[in-house]
Amino acid sequence: MGIVELFRQIPDIHFTENENMSDKTSLFVGGNARYYVCPDSAHAVIECINVALKSGIPYKIIGNGTNLLVSDNGYNGLIVRTKNLCGVLLDKGEIIALCGTPLGKFVNFVSGCGRTGAEGLVGIPATVGGALTMNAGAFGYSMSDYVSEITCVSGGETVRRKKSECGFGYRTSAFKDNGEFIVSAKFRFPKRKTLIKNDFCGARRKRQPSGRTCGSVFKNPAGDFAGRLIEKAGLKGITVGGACVSEKHANFIITESGATSRDVYDLIAKIKTVVFRKFGVRLKEEVEYLGEF
Repeated sequence: MGIVELFRQIPDIHFTENENMSDKTSLFVGGNARYYVCPDSAHAVIECINVALKSGIPYKIIGNGTNLLVSDNGYNGLIVRTKNLCGVLLDKGEIIALCGTPLGKFVNFVSGCGRTGAEGLVGIPATVGGALTMNAGAFGYSMSDYVSEITCVSGGETVRRKKSECGFGYRTSAFKDNGEFIVSAKFRFPKRKTLIKNDFCGARRKRQPSGRTCGSVFKNPAGDFAGRLIEKAGLKGITVGGACVSEKHANFIITESGATSRDVYDLIAKIKTVVFRKFGVRLKEEVEYLGEF
């Protein structure tokens, strides 16, 4: 039986071939994924991964594709998108969120429950699973700050990981490389009488550009800010093809209509080269590359 027939036999998934990825990422660039599925259950995710493993094809699990740069040549493997695994609830004082829950919905739910601690995450265009995998954050907050437990799939089995087992660090976690898939997470947020989410909304609008962007392109080096170094290097506003360093915040790249992944890739390489030449600092990307460049 061929791989397409194997996928089509799995219940609770939406399966396509040669799916264009340019509208599946926040940069709106990139080629096609050879196989693409949107599962409706965690069990369906496991079934899809098993097909990929048995067939010897690579796979990548994504949420909103916020920190993802897909090659113009596409991805010769399986994309599993978690957007249908969405939901958040309050249970015995803990907030439980499924991996595909948009971060905006998650933040609003936390605030609506009279809790605080998620406000700094407002405006990040990610899902809970993707944000946990990258340990996304802003304004001094990170996704891992209030995590108590994560349910994930490891080796075809569902396991629960305590926070101490998840390898959280600055814009990273063990889930980036260990092959485990986050299904859901439990959080313990403290109660607060006065909510301050709108303060963070305003600060984000003032500091960060809107439009076709993947958020912060580079991690901040120790004791400094990537945006400050890029701006100091005179790189604000420079372009490569349809990709441009934002005039508003130098650690953001914006793509125009007609931009390619190669434009973004080459612009990132140029920024890294110039910053290292001027300051001796090697910037490290937050953005992930998928496919061949």
